[in-house]
Amino acid sequence: MRQRSLWSAFKVFLLGLAGIALAVVLTLSYAPHVARSGLAWLGLVSDFGSGMLAPPLLAERTTDSCVWLEQNWSDEDRAWFHNVSQGTATFPMPYEWFRNLERPEISPLDPIVSRGLISDGKYLERLGFIAPNKACALSPGAATQQGYGVLPVGFAVLKAGTDPATGSTLQEGLGLTCAACHTGRILYKGKELRIDGAPAMIDIGNLERIIGLSVCYSDYMPWRKQRLVSALLDERPELTGSARTTEKQAIEAQLTAICDQKIFSKTKNEEDILRRRHQTHTEEGFGRLDALNRIGNQVFHENLLAAIMQDGTEAGPGKVTIDRSALEANFAAQTAPVSFPPIWDVPHFAWAQYDASIFNPGIRNIGEAIGVSARVNMTNASNPSFPLFSSSVDIMAIHKIEQLLAGTTGPFDGTVGFKGLQAPRWQDAASHFKGDNNWSTRPEEVEAGRSLYRELCVECHSSPPRDSTIPLDDPKSFWNQKANWIRVGGELLFNNTQKSVASMGTDPEQARVLTERTVSIPRQLGIDTSELMNACGMVPDAALEKSYVLGLMSVVAKVRDQAILAYADQNEQSMRQADKIAIVGTRPNCANPKVFKRGQFDQDGTSDQPGGVAATSSYVAKPHYRARPLDGVWATAPYLHNGSVPTLEDLLSPQDERPKVFCVGPAEFDPIRVGLSVPLSQSSEVTCATGMTRFAVSERGNSNRGHSFEGNGDLLAGVIGRRLSPKERKDLIAYLKTL
Repeated sequence: MRQRSLWSAFKVFLLGLAGIALAVVLTLSYAPHVARSGLAWLGLVSDFGSGMLAPPLLAERTTDSCVWLEQNWSDEDRAWFHNVSQGTATFPMPYEWFRNLERPEISPLDPIVSRGLISDGKYLERLGFIAPNKACALSPGAATQQGYGVLPVGFAVLKAGTDPATGSTLQEGLGLTCAACHTGRILYKGKELRIDGAPAMIDIGNLERIIGLSVCYSDYMPWRKQRLVSALLDERPELTGSARTTEKQAIEAQLTAICDQKIFSKTKNEEDILRRRHQTHTEEGFGRLDALNRIGNQVFHENLLAAIMQDGTEAGPGKVTIDRSALEANFAAQTAPVSFPPIWDVPHFAWAQYDASIFNPGIRNIGEAIGVSARVNMTNASNPSFPLFSSSVDIMAIHKIEQLLAGTTGPFDGTVGFKGLQAPRWQDAASHFKGDNNWSTRPEEVEAGRSLYRELCVECHSSPPRDSTIPLDDPKSFWNQKANWIRVGGELLFNNTQKSVASMGTDPEQARVLTERTVSIPRQLGIDTSELMNACGMVPDAALEKSYVLGLMSVVAKVRDQAILAYADQNEQSMRQADKIAIVGTRPNCANPKVFKRGQFDQDGTSDQPGGVAATSSYVAKPHYRARPLDGVWATAPYLHNGSVPTLEDLLSPQDERPKVFCVGPAEFDPIRVGLSVPLSQSSEVTCATGMTRFAVSERGNSNRGHSFEGNGDLLAGVIGRRLSPKERKDLIAYLKTL
């Protein structure tokens, strides 16, 4: 009797174990995000296991109709912009692998049946990317553009070539372009409006994780490896017999090398650096990227890894070396994510970035390409065919992108106005929702809002470019050249208003990156920041020898100049002088003089009072943010540079009333409050749908303070205007919709 009871209990135990095992398998298979959360909850010991599971994705979404808004671009223009390569290979594997890699999802049937491919457009849509869609197709003429109809917006194929750092042959690569981050859309009641130049609502961080996991799953799991290798070999039917066997072995070896070196070792190395410093990245999530810190990590850490010298010895002939500790110090935590800014009008701005940091557009755009992994030789000076700073950067494509955004004529040539990509119009969007009162505007509200704009907004954002009620010769007109524009060389530029970060009261992290971050640059690269300072009329100063912004500007200029030489050499002719001037630009490659202020300080750095102690020259960084005109502002949520305010209604409210937690992603648009759909009742217990980003203003870099309307009399730092009544907020929003 006792034995029977024990056996019964044992069977129950076995059934329980089987049930637990089945639950684990099903959870890993169909709800990996739940498993990730559970493992993360257990603590640091489970970080590795959590990181080996796929991140959560949005549910699939269907739309009834889709349209591209009219913005002064032809379908051929936008199709080219969407998929043209800037010379980047953002992802660590060849392009043909991307087309055949399986999703990093585990299934009980995984050894037999694939769960699908990561290149599937519907899958990438769940990360916010805009995939080819017959319902939103462009004209037949646009179909001739490379990548159109095959790749999502912002994905581009880098043609096979030679690695400028090693001289080895490179297969076709896959890179991101500026279109990935600067093509947006509005989703509302089953309709989709696509907008060129608007902030994208994509999750690049999770895309990187998914691709890394897909590669390593294919390496670790024999059945996945077999399926990938077979698919790649089947695309090359000319390989038979021993040639096919040799290629199979080469692919398998390459797969292991990419997983071990470019994914696992890279990730572990960076995590170890942050762990030793007790630092963590701030989550970027949907619609944001810490672009400046990412670029710095790519240029001054990733690109120099091959130059590491563990013993600190001097470099031999043709070699570039850097001490391991210096290289590690060059890596920075990503603590300053910002929303992708709209890029219409940008070529005509004196300052484009939020922090008004880089004046020359070529330096800005080439730096962006390097940041998303254009290949650059910064370690091998021994190959005469590929000098230092040789790269895969396509300077002509980057130049054409800038021209396409700017237009073929200037804003004052002929009719006054922007001639390139134009901001979307609320009226155009509203025409697709006829009869929906949420999209209507009342003339009396617009007129009241115009008065409020003149009172509260014009000081920083200038008068709106599209407000035809303001005469062109009015001193307050956006188009008044004397009041708002400066001439640099033969170019007229809109002189953006700049305000100190301290006075605006908004989150300072982004502005601190280029003013406080320092980097060590191997002396063999020949980078001397004092040369740039001399060229810009700055007094060379030891305080700025390791300045990140000056170092970055110097490196990018070297890459640009080398690319110009390479282009002329490849075409067996000198580049047309007009093209060279256009690429280099008439704007100097200089730091912002409002940010770097020279002063006099005692040798101990504590005082600038005259007397007894000899003074030394130095610079003090005073971070600024720049304002932009607000045309198309309705299509650029969430607001503030770090995306910390979900709607225009919230932005015009006192800062203590703004949401402290909200969900970010490609969700339903709110045309009344204008921005992300956010519950009016706020709680720290906000729960987001699977795959959405939970934004908490308490995290570093996420402050939603500043730029606030709540003053009564004297304005405190961060408060820029008086408190607005609900009706005034409604009126001002009505006017902003017309811009």
